[in-house]
Amino acid sequence: MSAAATPTPAQLARESSLRFAMTLDALLMAVVLGVGLIGGSLTIVAECIRGTLMLGTEIFALVAMARIHRGQLTELEFGHGKLEQIANLAIAAGMIFGASWICWGAFGLVFGARPPGSPAGLAAAAMFISLNTLLNFVAWLAVLQATPPGSPLIMEAQLRSRSVKFLSSCVVLVLLTVAALCLDPVIATWCDVLGALFVAGFIVVTAVDMTRGGLPDLLDQCAHEAVQHDINRVLVQHFDDYDQLGRVRTRRSGKTIFIEVGLTFDPGLTVREVDRRIATMQATFAREIAESDVSILVAAPVGDGSWLRA
Repeated sequence: MSAAATPTPAQLARESSLRFAMTLDALLMAVVLGVGLIGGSLTIVAECIRGTLMLGTEIFALVAMARIHRGQLTELEFGHGKLEQIANLAIAAGMIFGASWICWGAFGLVFGARPPGSPAGLAAAAMFISLNTLLNFVAWLAVLQATPPGSPLIMEAQLRSRSVKFLSSCVVLVLLTVAALCLDPVIATWCDVLGALFVAGFIVVTAVDMTRGGLPDLLDQCAHEAVQHDINRVLVQHFDDYDQLGRVRTRRSGKTIFIEVGLTFDPGLTVREVDRRIATMQATFAREIAESDVSILVAAPVGDGSWLRA
C-alpha cells in the first residue's frame, strides 16, 4: 500500500484549474453539439468530436494528477509516464476514427450526398462557436496561471493543449462567421467543408503527435542523443573514480529519464569509499541531467568481498 499524502496549495490550484476548464468544455460541448446537429453544420459537429476526445485526455490527466498528489501511484516504481502514454495512444486511435468520419461527411457535402446547413443553423453555430472561443480563452488563461516554469509534464501538456484549442477555435469561428454571413449557398457550404476539414486535419496532427510521443516510452527506447552525450560527459569527469565501465542503459517514462550504469571499482577500496564515489557521481548526474533517476550497479567485489548495488 502506498502512503497517503496531503496535496500542497500549488497542487490543489493545478487540479482546480483543470476542473474549471473541463467543466466549461463539457457544458458548452453539449449545447454546441445540439446546435450543430439541428442546424446541419458539419464544422460544429467536427469541433464537438475533437472537443470530446480531447476532454478524455484531460479527464485522465486530472485523475492521474490527483492520485499522484495524494501519493497513490508510488507503486509504479518507474513513474506514471507509461500510464499516461497508454491512455494517450487509446485516445489517439479514437481521434483517427473521428477524423475519418468528419472527412466522409465533408465529401458528402461536396458531392451532394449530405444536405448543407441551413442559414439559420449556420448563424446559430457561429454565435455559439464565438462563445466557445471566449470560454477557451478563459480556460487557457486559468491553466496558464497554474503552470509556471518547472511545472509537471501533465500541466505543461495541458497548457499546450489549451493553447492549440484556443487557436483552433479562432480559425473555426472565422470560417463559420463567413458561412453565416454569406448569401451564396455554395460559398457557405464550402466554408463549412473547409472548417470541418481543418478540424479533421487538426485531429490527425494531434493524434500523430500523441502516437509519436507515446510509442518510444512504451517500447523503452533509449534517451535521445543529447542525453547520451551528457552521460558520457559525467563519466569522463569521474574517470579516475572507477576501474571499468560496463553497460549503460537508458529509458524514458514521461518526463523522467532512467539511467543505469554498470561500473567496476578497485578491489582494494573500502565499501565506505565506494559509497562516497557513487554518491558523488549521482550528484553530478542530477546536476547535469534534469529529471534523471540514476542507478549505479557495482559489478565487482570490493573490500571485504561483498557485492554492492547502488
